[in-house]
Amino acid sequence: MKLIRTGVFFLLTTLFVGSTSYQKSMPCREIIEHMLDSIKNIKTQACSVKATERIGKHFLISHSYIKINVSPRKIYFHNPEKGAELLWVEGINKGNALVHSKTIPLMNLDLDPYGSILRKDQHHTIFDLGSYYIGITIANTVLKSQKDFDKHFTFAGTLTFNSKECYQVILSFPDYKYIDYITKKGETVTSIAHKLNTSDYKIRFKNDLSSYFGSIKEGKKLRIPIPYSNKAIIYIDKKTYIPISITVYDEEGLYEAYEFTSMRINPTFKSDEFLKSFKGYHF
Repeated sequence: MKLIRTGVFFLLTTLFVGSTSYQKSMPCREIIEHMLDSIKNIKTQACSVKATERIGKHFLISHSYIKINVSPRKIYFHNPEKGAELLWVEGINKGNALVHSKTIPLMNLDLDPYGSILRKDQHHTIFDLGSYYIGITIANTVLKSQKDFDKHFTFAGTLTFNSKECYQVILSFPDYKYIDYITKKGETVTSIAHKLNTSDYKIRFKNDLSSYFGSIKEGKKLRIPIPYSNKAIIYIDKKTYIPISITVYDEEGLYEAYEFTSMRINPTFKSDEFLKSFKGYHF
């Protein structure tokens, strides 16, 4: 699945690059092309994130700081409000994340990134942190609507957000709807969401699977939202072409919003920065 999604990402940027003459008359297409290309070239990333997510009928707001090394995949996550730190490194700790919480200060926990504890009241997994998930989701969205790009993507001018001049792009899908989907052997909600480029959490919520994270029985009928949302507003930094704000709406209104500040693209991390012994960590 990872290879397929990565292949789609690179295919889409290649298609955009090959249509230079069309881009000149379509500024929105050119902006999206540059954004996808900039995300594709991210090797390391660090930033602060404000996340607003609708959980059930209520909104949860959280603030965190993340550091990501793309390949090999390494993730550091810190939520100072909850006093929680997480460290995940590809090929280490049997695939589990190392988690420290101030509520259990004398020990660390090894937790499944796809399990119920780390997924509780979260729209996304730790692997969706950073810009790549935004890029692949938009890339897949464009690929599915190549002929109708102008119908769904609109350049809405420039604005200043958090002291940065940004392009504003609006994604609109008035044909947003729910479809019936029959599960196949071995599928999970996460794998279905990736395959159909839609919201993992929304599938769980609409099908009473909010606390279930394993394989789903073959042949089960699920209601799936297609596409990811009916509207999204993206602010793209004019200097870096990296998205620094994305606000997503569904049939009920605001669904989720993410603001990225103190953004560092391709910083050089220290050799021990993804080790639990790194100075300043609490593991």
